[in-house]
Amino acid sequence: MGFIDAIFGGFGSFVIKGINTAHQLAKNYIARLVDEALKERVVENQSASNPTSVTVNVYNVQKVQNDIKNIDLEQTEIEKKRAHDGSLNLSDREKLEELKKQGEDKFEQWQKAKTQEVVTEQAKNPDSYETSFLNNDKVHLLQFQMGQVVLEKRCVCGRPMILQHRNRADGSIFLLGDFFWSCVGYYNNQCRGTQSFQTQDIGLLHKANILELQLSNTELSQSFTRPLIQTTVVRLRQHLREEDKDILCPIHHVPMILREKDKSNHSNIVLDMFYLKCPHFQCQQMVKLKSLAQIAAFLHRKEERGIF
Repeated sequence: MGFIDAIFGGFGSFVIKGINTAHQLAKNYIARLVDEALKERVVENQSASNPTSVTVNVYNVQKVQNDIKNIDLEQTEIEKKRAHDGSLNLSDREKLEELKKQGEDKFEQWQKAKTQEVVTEQAKNPDSYETSFLNNDKVHLLQFQMGQVVLEKRCVCGRPMILQHRNRADGSIFLLGDFFWSCVGYYNNQCRGTQSFQTQDIGLLHKANILELQLSNTELSQSFTRPLIQTTVVRLRQHLREEDKDILCPIHHVPMILREKDKSNHSNIVLDMFYLKCPHFQCQQMVKLKSLAQIAAFLHRKEERGIF
């Protein structure tokens, strides 16, 4: 029986592992198993006596994210003071540590609210989802999720994990085995935990109305013609300096901002032009939009349509 290994918060996609490969074409059977698992989770997290809980959770997600941003602004003011003066007094140091703890606590609240929102949405609208089995020509389905907050996936240290893949400096095609899970503690030198990404009997339950996820990785690449590239660059530039609420800094948990590299650094290659950067004072965390799937995902989040 399949079960949920992780949830991507941005698009409400579910990583399903343990699916018997003999049933890969039995989509109705798999959908029923997934639906049962999700309904069990809804029962655990949602009170049946509160019919407006979905609306409440959406509000909570937004409210908690605003709280995190406000805490981050306070933290930034103290850090700017330290940069200016060279040091902080005891009161400011204690306040800074308190703000960091408040931010982590709020991020925990955000994860819980977001998980319930995503699971409830799937349980209420199961027909708007489909399951794709992951193989080497479906790696773009994972690239589509890159940078998003991962829910229900924990490192042994208890921190959440994010999806990563190893670099292919030679430009060769990514394989499913290139992906792995990394603890968010890596980014502030608190944990180096990683987990291999399961490459057998693995599926992704995702929204059915996303065209890029209906194609193979090869078809997606071949469809990205020069006129479409030019149109895509124009559309991306319209969103420069806008925040992406589903791509959060792994350290500060605030939405990252779309940026474009200087022209001297990208040679007009669209997969090397744009990136998301944390707006926190002196933070260098970024997510590069270096695949067609990532660019399509960003456009879906901003415009509700991808590169096509």
